[in-house]
Amino acid sequence: MLPFQFYVLLCVSFSRIADAVTQLQRPLLKDLLPDLQCHPQDSLDAWLSNERDFAVGRLLANAAPGGHSLQGAVPGTVVASPSRRDPDYYYQWVRDAAITVATLVRLESESYSPRIEKVLSAYASLQRDLQRASDLGEPKFLVSGKPFTGPWGRPQRDGPALRALTLMHYLRQHNSTNPAVWHSTEPTGAADWFRRLYEPVLPAESIIKADLEYVSHSWRLPGFDLWEEFEGFHFFTAVVQMRAMREGAELAAAFGDVGASSWYHKQHLHLRDLVGKFWDAEHETLVATLNSSRSGLDCSILLGALHGADDFDQAAFDYRSWSDEVLLSLLKLAQDQRDRFPINSAFSHPLFGTGLGRYPEDIYDGCGTSVGNPWFLCTASAAELLYRAALHFKYQGSIRVSSLGLPFWHALNPHITRPCVLTARSHPSFHVTLELLVEAADGFLAVIRRHADDSGALSEQFDGVTGMERGARDLTWSYGAFIEAVAARDAFVGV
Repeated sequence: MLPFQFYVLLCVSFSRIADAVTQLQRPLLKDLLPDLQCHPQDSLDAWLSNERDFAVGRLLANAAPGGHSLQGAVPGTVVASPSRRDPDYYYQWVRDAAITVATLVRLESESYSPRIEKVLSAYASLQRDLQRASDLGEPKFLVSGKPFTGPWGRPQRDGPALRALTLMHYLRQHNSTNPAVWHSTEPTGAADWFRRLYEPVLPAESIIKADLEYVSHSWRLPGFDLWEEFEGFHFFTAVVQMRAMREGAELAAAFGDVGASSWYHKQHLHLRDLVGKFWDAEHETLVATLNSSRSGLDCSILLGALHGADDFDQAAFDYRSWSDEVLLSLLKLAQDQRDRFPINSAFSHPLFGTGLGRYPEDIYDGCGTSVGNPWFLCTASAAELLYRAALHFKYQGSIRVSSLGLPFWHALNPHITRPCVLTARSHPSFHVTLELLVEAADGFLAVIRRHADDSGALSEQFDGVTGMERGARDLTWSYGAFIEAVAARDAFVGV
């Protein structure tokens, strides 16, 4: 490992070519992103604004109460899609619903909406019924609230962790706008709002407490991955469990649940050790599943980096959106997908204009099994990850290019050829590289624009050959992932 001072010295010499880099980089982008010649940046900005509002509306259409096509759905239901055949996604998955409602919690925190508040309240109430209806590892429920009892990949252990995280965020958001409720001493009424979510008693009857207890006692056991296909230990599951234990320990302490807080904290530390095992040093990539015969490249790694921690908290988490390991994993997945799907062949660079699918070995085509395709949610998640990384570097005022991360940074900016530190104050190349990072993120959103239908609707997949939409229509997670990517973009622009 080279000393930090040596990296700085390298960058001193590197900065001498910064002006040349600045002049050369824009023609390079023009060559890498031919689509942007047809769709100028101001046009992309306008489309993103309109599509974001459209996506929020379509997401809410898949949530009860208020969803316009949710016949028979009990309040609090969030369906994966209104599609009822070829494929039938008219169910509530614990994982998908929790991720979707987390987006609604964030939207509600930014601007109060009676419509969203009704969904949030109903969702929280319904979860207690779902918990009591089946084992907490049950992944899928009918819109009536009854568990799906057919053959399926179960248990899935990411759902309880994600639901606990979503409801903890909802609790904190509600408390920030209704602080008097927290201090209420009334035996009924306002104080019950908190107690239904977390009450420091065993056996656990409150929703968050029940999920945290489940996670703390089951994370050592294998389960199915978020794609519901492989049983084992998975990166995505482990990182959301780790985050749930950390935030759960903080919440338990706030409720005076001292013993639980200590227990959750210990599980968080054990899970940190487990998460570290997903780094494959030989191939220099994170792997989706331990001891798997597959390549390990997977969109779930990007999703784990996004859902495994809030970028603004100070908790130790090695694999955030800006880490070398995550950026390398994104690059290798994008390289594979660029070469795999004909619709990506028009773009010579994997980080600019590539539609991303789930993983290289995927054979699910949206209705049956033949060959996999790019997914809207995976492509949007790549954009969100890069925007969040760019925001981090913008706040930090520097980019440290290590020997490990060099392949990513060289792929992004070919003028970076050695480890160095780019600083905002002394290196114009810092600003060029940061701009390239955002351009790459914009490129992923431009892919979504290119393959969305004329109305703006987003299905699950788009065909890797024709580019036409495939799979379940109006996929809730597709809309949620797009909304979060645009929010990350807005956060960068607003700084």
